[in-house]
Amino acid sequence: MTSEHEEIPSGESEAIDEVRRLVMARMAKQYPPGAGPARRDAHPKHHGVVRAEFIVEGELPSEYRVGIFREARTFAAWVRFSNGSGVVQRDIVPDGRGMAIKLMGVDGRKLLADEADAATQDFLLINHDVFFVKDAKDYVELFKIGERDGVPNRFFLGRNPFKWRLKEFANAKKTRSQIAHPFSAQYWSMVPFLMGERPAKFSARPCNPPSASIPEQPTRDYLREAMVRHLDRDGIDFDFLVQLQTDPRRMPVEDPRVRWDESLSPYRKVATVRIKPQTFDTPAQQAFAEDLSYTPWHCIPEHRPLGGVNRCRESVYREISSFRHQANGKPRLEPTGNEVFD
Repeated sequence: MTSEHEEIPSGESEAIDEVRRLVMARMAKQYPPGAGPARRDAHPKHHGVVRAEFIVEGELPSEYRVGIFREARTFAAWVRFSNGSGVVQRDIVPDGRGMAIKLMGVDGRKLLADEADAATQDFLLINHDVFFVKDAKDYVELFKIGERDGVPNRFFLGRNPFKWRLKEFANAKKTRSQIAHPFSAQYWSMVPFLMGERPAKFSARPCNPPSASIPEQPTRDYLREAMVRHLDRDGIDFDFLVQLQTDPRRMPVEDPRVRWDESLSPYRKVATVRIKPQTFDTPAQQAFAEDLSYTPWHCIPEHRPLGGVNRCRESVYREISSFRHQANGKPRLEPTGNEVFD
């Protein structure tokens, strides 16, 4: 089932099947039986999963009072900060940085058929506002070039300069960055979602970002260490923002490479993500962080993912989660917010 805002290109179903095949073949090769814990295909290295509150604003304008934003309410949340690369590496390596938010206690049927009764809603954000592929067909070409040549950049800058993907290359390059602190970055959904009946994009912006700098001799996990030090004494708030689509032509649903101009539609604060001081780096909570699954399809219909990239994510994310949970001998369960760690 698709939304009236979507236009599915010919051959998309076959392209999604091919993406799923390529990803799962890589997962099976990377994590054969007995090779140790299977991790996520993307964002496998987390800095931590922290307990939070998601506080919905009261008296929002009517166009924002939809779904989980219908009324003033506070949801319990688990927020995961991570590096985007499929390889677990030093934090100093330029990379995409993720912020994934999982709300608990969300009423209503969910879109995933096998988790329709789950009480969770996920928002997946990254530290750049536009994406570097347009659709599933681009994903297939990116994967195949990477496997064939071992140089994914040839997807952007191939041998024929007349076919260079300069916009996509710029988007990818800006996504890969060095940061001083996970709490100092702004994060975006990149791709659109429904906000009731209208397409929208989401963002999370720190209210009082720490004045941190990259250490002169950064350790392998300096971003996690920065979070530990900060949350030992202080909390952090993020404004959760929504940008509504106002011009379908200039703010397309099916092309996440295009930035939605804020002069056409500014971001509006609809909630606060409040992370209070806490200890999160215990072995038990780190194991919990590994076992969690996040997907944009953990959602109610009012916030349905839109566009080709999101349609691709539905089945691919589900298969990756099933693979790693089965490989690790762990059940796939959604959290309740009542978890306690010794």
